[in-house]
Amino acid sequence: MKLYSTLDKKIVEIEPNNDGVISMYNCGPTVYYRMHLGNIRAYVNWDILHRALLYLGYKVNRVMNITDVGHMTSQDDFGDDFGEDKMDRQAEREGVEPIDIANKYINTVLDDYRALHILAPNGKEIPEDLNHENVSEYGWTRATEYIEEMIEIIKRMEERGYTYETDQAIYFDVTKIPDYTIFTGQKLEEKNVGVREEVGVDPDKRNPADFVLWMKKVGKYEDHLMNWPSPWGDGFPGWHIECSAMGTAILGENFDIHTGGIDHIPVHHANERAQNIGAFGHPVVKYWVHNEWLVNKDDEKLSKSKGADTLPEILELGYDPMDVRYLFISVGYRVKMNFSLEALDGARNSRLALEKKVLELGEKKGNLLPKYVESFKKELENNLNISGVLALVNEMLKSENTDEDKLATILDFDRVLGLGLDNIKKDEGYSEGDSATLDRLLKERLEARENKDYAKADSIRDQIAELGYKVIDGPDGQSVERI
Repeated sequence: MKLYSTLDKKIVEIEPNNDGVISMYNCGPTVYYRMHLGNIRAYVNWDILHRALLYLGYKVNRVMNITDVGHMTSQDDFGDDFGEDKMDRQAEREGVEPIDIANKYINTVLDDYRALHILAPNGKEIPEDLNHENVSEYGWTRATEYIEEMIEIIKRMEERGYTYETDQAIYFDVTKIPDYTIFTGQKLEEKNVGVREEVGVDPDKRNPADFVLWMKKVGKYEDHLMNWPSPWGDGFPGWHIECSAMGTAILGENFDIHTGGIDHIPVHHANERAQNIGAFGHPVVKYWVHNEWLVNKDDEKLSKSKGADTLPEILELGYDPMDVRYLFISVGYRVKMNFSLEALDGARNSRLALEKKVLELGEKKGNLLPKYVESFKKELENNLNISGVLALVNEMLKSENTDEDKLATILDFDRVLGLGLDNIKKDEGYSEGDSATLDRLLKERLEARENKDYAKADSIRDQIAELGYKVIDGPDGQSVERI
């Protein structure tokens, strides 16, 4: 298996610490709101990686964290430790306790994962009755359940001379890590210029890039809703320490792959790597792998602050969760993806065309086609080249092999694609759920015709045909007829 290693800045051959076993930690959601599509793209990417590793014969020991304390607003981009705690802020908005916010949105995360066929970290499908109460049984780790482990790691760093204490917090001293900026190649003084710091928040902080390991329940955070006792006083952990604590608690002091978004590279993962060196004397993670952003029409990262869509909002427009999954798997994890309804329409059309071909193969399964299975594996091993996989699927379906063997092979491939091709039924996806999409497309076609943009109108007519319908222009306007 070859993947792009952020530290090596190139595609490398993955050589696990233990032959045949991949240990993997995925940066998971902060559960203070419903996931938006930008979040979801990352989790679909890592689901494909997980499925691909299983398909290639690896045993996968995987952990995904759930952040339910300590993640400050603005911390992602600037490393600012003195923002508002996202959990506390949302709890105050909704008039409930932070733990209630966490539980509420953990359940929505599970709903979205189920709908999108994302496997649990333990490699199993997510059962309908799984909720916030028993996520740990399926490989998720909640930050609030690992406070003692975080405290112990901070104590280890303190004993090794990597921390210092002020009246407000315990900090990690980044000057103790010679290659702290290895991810970006910056010099520390250059990074300091880019770090936003609230002037006067903590006058005893030594270096702008130093970051909080433990925030004391004093000053601005005197009324912080979530807090625990510690050797440094009551308080709560910083965001970065949770990943070091949970990753090593479950996977040990040496594990293979750590994933996350490219926005994690300069701050969160730089800090996590520094903590690992401070606590254990070595970097812990062998390969850091990052996914690109989902962006809007202005090439801006999709985010909650910019009103990014959630999965339920997309489904209300008449799309199927598998349309979203197909769109996200059709582009490599390292390629920035522009999200639009037009792109989603294209994914829907491609998915429905694939389902139609699978249905035409019948129901009797034959034998796997070795030639295509080997090519499939090579595409997966080539940095998860799913575009190559989809091209291979089309080639295989058009081949002269028997329908029975083609059916067996495409369903085998779907163990990685996760499109649920073994559960589709005749006409599924062509009758139910099309109404909202057809209404929107017909409206857009009418507007195009009124604007005399006949090329666009014809293109929309073709999209409707892909859905299995013919447009009829009559004296009373447009209507559709099943093909």
